[in-house]
Amino acid sequence: MASHPEPAAQGLRWGRALIAAILGEVVLILIAIPVYGWMELGDATSLLSLIVPPASFVVFVGAGYWSAKRTPGSALLQGALTGVIAVVAYIVLGLVASLFVAGTSVRAGFTPAYLTAHALKLIGGAVGGWLVARKTASAG
Repeated sequence: MASHPEPAAQGLRWGRALIAAILGEVVLILIAIPVYGWMELGDATSLLSLIVPPASFVVFVGAGYWSAKRTPGSALLQGALTGVIAVVAYIVLGLVASLFVAGTSVRAGFTPAYLTAHALKLIGGAVGGWLVARKTASAG
């Protein structure tokens, strides 16, 4: 008897991608907090510009991998979706903050370092999904 994957396993799992994106962002915040505690504000911003982009890639490889584990048929897309959700959430939060918090600007989230970090979230998520697809293909 041939086994057929369930239709849900073939589609994207938006809830799983959302959870992975939120957890990835929380991990990045937990990486950034000690930097602010150790450095003065000007130095911390410079250091974060060096730390956050590569950390974004590493964290989102893991987030994309976890997100894609249940969707081997569309693992690459599932992992990339995780990165997309994280970037969109960051931009939306920045817009909301600029509307309701005095002294904040949307432009603060569009520095070269943050744009690089956002791109690396997308790439990292896709790589995590690709790793799941690769593992599934080698097992099957």
